[in-house]
Amino acid sequence: MVKIHLIAMHCMLNEESDKDEVFLKHKGKRIWPQNGKYHAMASNERTPVDVKIDHDPENDLALELWDWDLLTPNDLIGTFQMHVNADDYGKFTTALRIAHSKSTASYLLEWEIAEA
Repeated sequence: MVKIHLIAMHCMLNEESDKDEVFLKHKGKRIWPQNGKYHAMASNERTPVDVKIDHDPENDLALELWDWDLLTPNDLIGTFQMHVNADDYGKFTTALRIAHSKSTASYLLEWEIAEA
């Protein structure tokens, strides 16, 4: 097992007209933000995430980025698919894979393999 530290998320281009109300899920469970239902992000914004995940380096790590909606079901914006190699330590950046072709969203996730 390795410890993955999610450092920050960059919204390069948000999907909605004002701000995206985003949250992260891992294995079907909301992991960020820890306080509140979502975090509002606008284009060209960077926000700290500061979440640690225990992960088996034999498998890729998939984190889902969701848009919170009040009156309709939440929407999957896309997935951060991270290749984790236990021998590689340091910081990495992963681009969001968009869930549907009509999306204009663009996000980056900063993370590191913190420890074995």
